[in-house]
Amino acid sequence: MGYPPAVVFGGLTNALSVVRGLGEIGVEVHAVGPEYSPVRASRYCRGFTVVSGEDPQRQLLSWLRSQAPAGAVLIPCDDDSLELLARRRTELCGIGLRPARANDEALVDMLDKERTYEIARACGVGAPRTVLLRAQADLDRAVAEISMPCALKPVHIHEFARHFRRKVFRIQSEAELRAAYVRTSQLGLAMLVTEIVPGPEETYWSYYTYVDEHARKLVDFTKQKMRQYPVGFGGATYHLARWSPAAAEAGRRFVDAAGVRGIACVEFKLDARDQQLKIMECNARVTAADALVRAAGLNLGELAYRDAAGLPVAPQDGFREGVRLWYPVQDALAFTAMRRSGDLTLWSWLRSLSHRQRFPIFSVADPLPSVLGLLRLPGRVRARIGRTSETTSSPDAALS
Repeated sequence: MGYPPAVVFGGLTNALSVVRGLGEIGVEVHAVGPEYSPVRASRYCRGFTVVSGEDPQRQLLSWLRSQAPAGAVLIPCDDDSLELLARRRTELCGIGLRPARANDEALVDMLDKERTYEIARACGVGAPRTVLLRAQADLDRAVAEISMPCALKPVHIHEFARHFRRKVFRIQSEAELRAAYVRTSQLGLAMLVTEIVPGPEETYWSYYTYVDEHARKLVDFTKQKMRQYPVGFGGATYHLARWSPAAAEAGRRFVDAAGVRGIACVEFKLDARDQQLKIMECNARVTAADALVRAAGLNLGELAYRDAAGLPVAPQDGFREGVRLWYPVQDALAFTAMRRSGDLTLWSWLRSLSHRQRFPIFSVADPLPSVLGLLRLPGRVRARIGRTSETTSSPDAALS
């Protein structure tokens, strides 16, 4: 039996990792995503279609109806494509396409941060204190119950991302919170106020698995986020593949309670107050650390592909601990910020890097995405610094 083609949607470094993993086993891979995606330069990408604008789901659906390769397996790598597949699965299957396996009800729950926290609390997994903002009374309750500083977080991150370059706003005062609520309400965005779980950057842990149709977990993998940028609420700049029994136990319990099928990545932070893991989010797709997962010996993208294509799937036992994934430019920015605040010294930073490093984009076997990345480097640095300004300046300014 030959391999059917695959279409990888959205995402950036995570989509590149999936494309490489499938291309290496001989799958004809097509990709759809933003113009600046490194995937478009990969030797493993047979064709690339640009999707951008305010309504990416409509564009994706139009492309799938008219241009998708016949019989293609569909693998989402961002939340817009994830939601589209969940809501249009019947139609897509009806035109001969093969969406990645998922429990669509659970998938929609995972896109809703408040629902994620509700499921966690119900099954005994730690969660931060939150207040969902539906009316002015909720805002008043948040001011009374959640201490400052706190965070104003979107219920649906992919909808928030169409307006802002940040995942969350750090709030320093009641006045900032009220101003930010007015602005996000005007945009029709559902928001929640959440406490900031205390603890250093290296206390973020993630559990990854793949759940088949019989609820078997075919993968058990955990990793540690060593640093992120912007500090406190940013994207990871340094990952370490490392086993955590506590993260695995909490992750399994949450995945079972949520009824997730297919890929699941559950992120936690260890609360310095009670030493309990508190859930941050659950992504029902590959994440930005997928290159780390593959380097550690596991291939979630291939599992998703084989399962959707009707090919045999089997448990992937164990992984290589100690594998690291480093984002040099972003991590240099994280180091600069942490050194300024006294949380990291130059010697400690250099010592943490004295290991063999893997990189999210660079590959000797597939070099052109790195070239594209270098061409975009000045703009990416400016954007990262801009995100820090959004996080640390008043939401009044950031939201204007």
